[in-house]
Parts: sequence; structure tokens; C-alpha cells
Amino acid sequence: MLAYHIIKHRIKGAFMATKIIIDAGHGGYDSGASYEGRREKDDVLRLALALGDILRRQGYDVEFTRTTDVYQSPTQKARIGNASGADYFISLHRNATAVPGQYNGVQTLVYDKSGIKNDMAENINNQLEDVGYNNINVEARPDLAVLRRTTMPALLVEVGFIDSDIDNDIFDSRFQQTAQAIADGINETLDDVATAFAENNNESNNNYEKDYQILVGIFRSFGSASYQKSRLENNGFDAEIFVEDELYQVRVGEYDTVEEALVVQKKLQALGYATMIVRK
Repeated sequence: MLAYHIIKHRIKGAFMATKIIIDAGHGGYDSGASYEGRREKDDVLRLALALGDILRRQGYDVEFTRTTDVYQSPTQKARIGNASGADYFISLHRNATAVPGQYNGVQTLVYDKSGIKNDMAENINNQLEDVGYNNINVEARPDLAVLRRTTMPALLVEVGFIDSDIDNDIFDSRFQQTAQAIADGINETLDDVATAFAENNNESNNNYEKDYQILVGIFRSFGSASYQKSRLENNGFDAEIFVEDELYQVRVGEYDTVEEALVVQKKLQALGYATMIVRK
């Protein structure tokens, strides 16, 4: 089966792959939730490294917010993610309640329940349910810094309750399956959207009468291109996604002349977009 999440495009001698940054929640003096000597920061760091190893072997470009026991504020974590240029941000946590043992299960948090991040959250929860965790839900949490301040699709996965003996047993006895399930949820999402886009693209969008468009970004993943397209549309621009050399281009408008394209290009540049006028 074709691995759609790997972009097989050679640039300066290297293959570009979808980039994922994995955040192990908490760290340093911030232990997160704890239960009978068990600390959230330790569980999620171990899980983050295992997930990263799986994704790298599958061909992804992987980075981490931390690989050791250091403190980072949620805002710092979002900044590290943004600076990495990653296509997706996955933050790993473990849940807890005021009454130990009251709840058990997985829950994934997103900024809002729309787009590829919501699909990925649902798929990750479903995969973890197959491992044995109770599937609680996907919940919108726009107040969380790692979801609000990141510039790419971002998820916060609560991998069971640290104060639940049921979840801790699954986490420990099926640890590798847990990491694999999160990777499988990511893969399922990216394969689905890339396949759907490829099918739509085959309907052909190359026979236009107008000659010029404005290029406003080239991306390794469909999800990042879709996010840019949505931003442009929210600003009132007519945007489309095209595939060229297996990279996703976001373009604005259709213009008869360069002069017409220049007028719109100046508006885009005033909003901070890097642009280029291209022939179709």
C-alpha cells in the first residue's frame, strides 16, 4: 500500500517527509498528575520516545519538545513546535481526577472539533480503544496554550488516567501497543485525506482560461496546506490546493493579466503572506 504520508520529493538531495513534533507534557519541577509515586511527566516522556521511534521507522520526520526531564511552560512548548516547522503537533498527557479510580479511559483534546485535527483525534481514540482503553471522547479545549498557540493542527492526547489502576495496567502491560495505536491513528488520518485529495485532484483542474495565480505556500502535507487555505478564505481570498511534484501548493485567484494578480498580491503581502505570481 502506498504510504501517502511520505512525500517522495527530492530537494537538494534529501527526501521531504511529513514532520511531526511530539510533546511529552510537563517536565522538570512540574511533575503533572501523580499517583502512588507514579508521575505523569515520566510516563509521557517514555511514551513520547516510543511513539517517535515508531514514526521515524515509518518514514516521518520527528522532533520532540523534550527528550529529558526539563521544565517547559505550555507556551514554550507551543513556541518550540512552531519553530520546528512541523506539520502536526502531538502532546501526550495522562489524566487524573480528585477521586482516584473514579474514571478510566482515553480522551483527546483539540482547539475546536473541525478539520484534520478532529479526524486524527477520533482515529487515535478508536485505535487506543482497540488496545483496551475506554474511549471517552474528543473534546474542544480552546483555552489550552499548546492547542491555541500552535500554528499547525495540534492534539493533546490524555492516555488514560494515572490514578486508575485499570488504565495503569493497560499502559504498563500494553505499552508498545499503546504507542503503536497512536501512530496508527496518525497514519490512518493522513492516508485517508491524501487518498481523498488525490481522487478529487484526478478530476482535473488544469483546464483554465485565465493564466495567472498567486502562490501562497508549498507544504509537505495536505493538512498544513488545508490549514493555510482556511486562513486565506477567512481573510476573504479564493484559495485552492494543487499537487505538483507530490507537494501541496496553495494558490489564490485566477487572473487574466499579471497586473490584476499584482493588485491582490499586494493585499496578501500587507497581511504578512509570502507570495509569488505563477502561470497555471
